[in-house]
Amino acid sequence: MLTSNSFATRDRVPEFINDQRAEDALRENTERYRTLFDLAPVAVYCCDVSGVIRDYNNRAAELWGRKPEPGDTDERFCGSFKMYRPDGSFMPHEQCPMGDVLTGKVPGIHDGEVHIERPDGSRVIVIVNIAPLKNEHAEVIGAINCFYDVTQRKQAEEALRESVAERIRAEEGLRLANEKLESMVQKRTAALRHLSAKLMRSQDEEHRRIARNLHDSLGQELTSIKLNLESLSRSDVSNKDEVLSSALASVERSLAETRTLSCLLHPPLLDEVGFASAARGYTDEFAKRSGIKVTLDLPEGLERLPELEGIALFRILQECLTNVHRHSGSSVVEISLKPIDHQVVFAVRDFGRGIPAELISGSSQTNGNHFGVGLSGMRERVNDLGGKFEIQSGGDGTAILVSIPLASDAGKTAWKNPAV
Repeated sequence: MLTSNSFATRDRVPEFINDQRAEDALRENTERYRTLFDLAPVAVYCCDVSGVIRDYNNRAAELWGRKPEPGDTDERFCGSFKMYRPDGSFMPHEQCPMGDVLTGKVPGIHDGEVHIERPDGSRVIVIVNIAPLKNEHAEVIGAINCFYDVTQRKQAEEALRESVAERIRAEEGLRLANEKLESMVQKRTAALRHLSAKLMRSQDEEHRRIARNLHDSLGQELTSIKLNLESLSRSDVSNKDEVLSSALASVERSLAETRTLSCLLHPPLLDEVGFASAARGYTDEFAKRSGIKVTLDLPEGLERLPELEGIALFRILQECLTNVHRHSGSSVVEISLKPIDHQVVFAVRDFGRGIPAELISGSSQTNGNHFGVGLSGMRERVNDLGGKFEIQSGGDGTAILVSIPLASDAGKTAWKNPAV
């Protein structure tokens, strides 16, 4: 027999079944959410209104480098070991972005940057996005933080900025170097033009001097020889022996003058027997003509220098002695040549008035002054051979120091005895 309780029980069966299905569906959805939560590539955690961490996923633990206990009241606002601001200053946990949202300082955080330090000392840079959780009364009951690692991106950006900055610095350095080089080229070009003009004036002066010598000395001697020969051709000459003796004397003087001019233009000994013999012959003649004492210190065993180096050193010797005779006022000149480490070091020293500083620096406009032209010419000769040219001058005299490199083979053949 059916009672009223039987009908009530029969009515509650569908309700129970519906409740069971709802619980199963909720449990299934919860498991799916948990799986999605744990597998998400973005780190996620949530806190209650007091900042206590209630839940977090695996990615959050990876970025923190630790696994805090959910619900632990000592773990508040963030599960990281330490935090720092982008400027590198330390950030206490209560001042982190999660704390600002929970305390109502800001309504939320969008793309904030935080530097996390793990327990092992390593650091990661993360971008955080935080939204508050509210109840039906719009009261904040907690907050959720989604953050992700941008360390590699930041490092790449920093490397790119450094690369751009380095390129800018390199371009600026290159621009300054180009400007400096252009300035040097312009100065060098101007100096070469000035030197070329001075050399042409010096050459003209040298041509006039040679022409005067030919006219005043050799020309007169040849005229005397001509007159004497014409006199000897006449039959009525009574003093033929005296006229002949005068003609022969004129011939001797002409030969001596010819040898002098030849030596000044290009000494034959330089080609025939090399620098050492040519230097000895030239300094002996210079001492006789000028009355200036010359001491020449050449190493024993010196044979022939390479042609270009030998000519350059001889021309420098001529210029130095000419300057000493014309400008120095010194009564003594010391000349030396020494082999040092595959190079020759040539020095000419006097004890006279010295050289003005503006001529040494090359800044003087000498308007054809042979002194300035000679120094510039010597410097150019040495530079062309890859050597070094130095002037030391003061109240106690002047020293011209020249070093010219020699190829190893040339250095071996220039000296029979390299130890000297």
